[in-house]
Amino acid sequence: MEAVPARYAWYGRVSTEDEQDPTLSFPRQLNNAEKRVAESGGLIVAHFYDVESGTRRYDARGSGGLAGFEIPIPRDGGLHDLLAAAQRRPAGFDRVIVESISRLSRNSSVAFRIEEELSACGVRLCCADEPLEESFGTIVLRHVNVGIAKGYHHELMVKSRQGSETSIRQGWHTGGIAPYGYRFVEHPHPNPHKARQGSVKRTLELDPVRAPVVRRMFDLYLSGSAGIKQLQDILNADLERCPAPRKPDPAQSTGTWSRSSIWEILRNPKYTGYQVWNRRARKKGGRPNDPSAWVWSEEPSHPAIIRRAEFEAVGRRARTNHRSYREPGTPPKTAYLYRSILRCGACGNRMWGKTRPSGVYYQCQVTHQRSANMPAGHPATVHLSEKKLNEAVLEFLKTAVFGAEREAYWHYCLTVANQSEPAPSNEARIHELETEIADLEARLGRQVVVLEDEETTAAVRKRVALRIGELDQALANKRSLRDQLAAQAPALPPRFADIAGLLSKLPLIAEKLPELPTAELRRLFEALQLTVTYDHEKKEADIEITLHNGGLDGVQVCPVPPVRFELTLYRF
Repeated sequence: MEAVPARYAWYGRVSTEDEQDPTLSFPRQLNNAEKRVAESGGLIVAHFYDVESGTRRYDARGSGGLAGFEIPIPRDGGLHDLLAAAQRRPAGFDRVIVESISRLSRNSSVAFRIEEELSACGVRLCCADEPLEESFGTIVLRHVNVGIAKGYHHELMVKSRQGSETSIRQGWHTGGIAPYGYRFVEHPHPNPHKARQGSVKRTLELDPVRAPVVRRMFDLYLSGSAGIKQLQDILNADLERCPAPRKPDPAQSTGTWSRSSIWEILRNPKYTGYQVWNRRARKKGGRPNDPSAWVWSEEPSHPAIIRRAEFEAVGRRARTNHRSYREPGTPPKTAYLYRSILRCGACGNRMWGKTRPSGVYYQCQVTHQRSANMPAGHPATVHLSEKKLNEAVLEFLKTAVFGAEREAYWHYCLTVANQSEPAPSNEARIHELETEIADLEARLGRQVVVLEDEETTAAVRKRVALRIGELDQALANKRSLRDQLAAQAPALPPRFADIAGLLSKLPLIAEKLPELPTAELRRLFEALQLTVTYDHEKKEADIEITLHNGGLDGVQVCPVPPVRFELTLYRF
């Protein structure tokens, strides 16, 4: 009796991340599979394929993604259609073949799940670059190839991320629309090949109509004159001078300002003149990343609308508003003078006000704090009298900021600070690490080239995959050490000339400070961006303020950066 040829279903996939042409890639994949099947006397009887990322979860696979493409291959469906067809009886095919296991999935758990589901239906999964008959060697080779596929994707993502980080650090705009208040400036691509193809690189320049709107928004918000809702009303009342942002999809544009569009501008660090990347996670619904994960350009790359200190001040006010939020219709809270200003030195959390018969106190109570990382040994309750705190803060401001002897005071303080022995520099070690990192990256690149060579044998692939893992771990360790050393760079104290110039903008009102109403004193604290950290053990406070070149008349852009200083001066 003549043997019945094995019937194969072919599955192909083109990744959305590889920028391949499906009209060319699918025919090539099918041709390689047909050659392998013909060698074994089999026949391909069904065709399934998708255009999608091979790293997707199992339930997100089989989306098709073929819109706009004319594929010259009949299609019986996508991945899930293939699995459904394998369960039908009588079965339409005996085996499934892919060009390589990476075409099925670059996610090892998904690849093995699909293989198990096919096996449960009596259908064997085959790869054109592996032996078609199952044996001990082919099982081991399949696991090695799955690991290589996952490792290759990981390396591809790492290099892609490194490329984006490098582009950002050089000051280039890496994607998306220009932030409101800016417009694009195109530059010839530095790669001659890409330049000939018409590719360009982009930076930002000020939009003469919208940039003043951004400046006004920050001024109103930081001065306390307007919150998000008030800003929305102000901007929508004058749309001719304050045109609303345009969304990428014109169908979603309303032509008016929304709370979210205002908040997106106030929390965008690009207005400081730096390019910033990785503010949001690519996955997890675009959730904001912690600011420590943001990547900043090494130098300002475009004209700044605000200073970095102003951007940080927006964050501080936003956190205060979140803590102080109350539902509409509820009675107003007591206006504590140091609300959101005073922090506990033991845990770093804000201390909250409490009114007692003997007066107003601020306290930090372990059982009431929402922080999940309370330090060991934190006192059960830390409390501080507002009267004593206010006496110490006003005495500091009278002496150091608004008094006639303020310049002599800072001259003495900075002289003492400059006499301290400077911390040792880590620059030499960081340079060594940069050299070692560059060497590891070059060695890793050479291993990837060997891995991608079609003539590389399975045994060599296995050894190369192990070596890539070792190099990748070594590279991660070197980068982590470099970043730790860079973060330890000592901060230099401000110059006396800078402080003297800033103090000259302020009035001499030392004797009037105790007489100021609470509301005016609070506005003064906000203008100085005052923060106080109370050390319960030492009964001392660190006072931190920021002086601006515009004095107290509002925040202005100036050539002299804000000077920030901390002093432990007062005991309670």
